Amino acid sequence: MCNTMDETLRKRLESLTATGRAQSLDFEGVAARVATDRFVTIATPDAAACARYEELMISALDHVDDSAAQRIAQRLAPCPAAPAAVLARLIACGPESAATVLARAPDLPATLLLERATDGDVREAVAIAQREDLDAATTGALARRLEPEALHGLAANRTISLDRGALIALTQRARVDLDLGRLLLARDDHALDRTVLFLSADAVARRRILLDAARRDAFGAAECGDLPRFCSILARAIRVSRAAIERLARDAGGEPLGLIFATSGFSATECEPAIIALRPDLAAALADPMSGLRFALQAPPRAASALLASLLPGRQRRATTEYDGSIDSAPAWQGKPKLDTGGVTRTIRRA
Repeated sequence: MCNTMDETLRKRLESLTATGRAQSLDFEGVAARVATDRFVTIATPDAAACARYEELMISALDHVDDSAAQRIAQRLAPCPAAPAAVLARLIACGPESAATVLARAPDLPATLLLERATDGDVREAVAIAQREDLDAATTGALARRLEPEALHGLAANRTISLDRGALIALTQRARVDLDLGRLLLARDDHALDRTVLFLSADAVARRRILLDAARRDAFGAAECGDLPRFCSILARAIRVSRAAIERLARDAGGEPLGLIFATSGFSATECEPAIIALRPDLAAALADPMSGLRFALQAPPRAASALLASLLPGRQRRATTEYDGSIDSAPAWQGKPKLDTGGVTRTIRRA
């Protein structure tokens, strides 16, 4: 097959459309489809071929209906060599053809995406929300729209990152849109405030949200130096006796207390002030990088959880497959039963 959009074909198509108009017959759609079918078969169209195709299409698209524009958009949009002017004209033809171009065209200007995300039809917004190349400005514009379809499409797109502003806008809407909340909970965004999405969560996720709240409460008690309250909060959260937790927290070497903090997912640097507030006698151990306390603080959350389980009375140990994984949806723990604290762990930033 000829690998160019030749001049002869262009002239024949123009003659066809001119004849049709003279007889009140609409041949523009036929000519536009024929030209598009020919253009997309060209492996690497040169500048001349692109110019001839663009010249024919700009004229023809003024006369095609929405259905014809949609069919042309479906054929042309995925083509890397599609002329920008023709794609822009298809976007102007109507929301259906616009949505097709905005969803399938591989290389669209960020300014165009931002404009259509802000002011375009809801179908255009949904199409843009599915793309993998969205910048922060465009995701923010989509997150501020009012249509549930656009918000659901954005939340369901796990190939993009949502900044703090977009997450706040989406979670505020998710307070009254439980389906949106479920889509957000399925994402792996560490900055997401899952507490706001409690009503959208299933039983397992609700348990993790409650455990995370207990973790924050316990950390606050630790920063205040309130050891009894610290132990009580943890005991209730993981369903063991307060005496069992207090025995670990008061251990002379401090390693069990370090494991408790490691299980919570805080970094060693974050934990130091709270540990000193609870146990001032451990200041020297914290200052020694080779101490057992420092090593305990640096244990991965799940390893720390397993070690803590071995330190508790056997009657208080049980499998925790229901709550395996952090609230960040980490893979489930494989192996021996462990303490029910997996639900409160999060990604660690090592000191």
